[in-house]
Amino acid sequence: MKRENHNKFTKKKHSKRGMLACVLAVASIFALFYLIGVSFRQKGNGSVYLGSIGILALLVALTSFTQAVKSIREEDTFRRIPIVSIALSILASGGWIALYAVGFLL
Repeated sequence: MKRENHNKFTKKKHSKRGMLACVLAVASIFALFYLIGVSFRQKGNGSVYLGSIGILALLVALTSFTQAVKSIREEDTFRRIPIVSIALSILASGGWIALYAVGFLL
């Protein structure tokens, strides 16, 4: 079978805000898993610094969510990266909130 090139000409571009939001969400998820690992190795006796970094990572996840929502509203941009960013930032925020809820309950 002969395959022809199907070119699509569009003025759409990838959103820089969406890419930034995706990087921030992935960083927050990485921090979540890393800090949980450190806390397990210290048998729950982590320092105040672990909690501070966790709160900072929660704020990063929330910032990622707001940037992703703003990037969805941009005109002439592809929507795939901002949608993935929203999903990742919701996952990160939910993970951090669940971790703090369990910490307060126990």
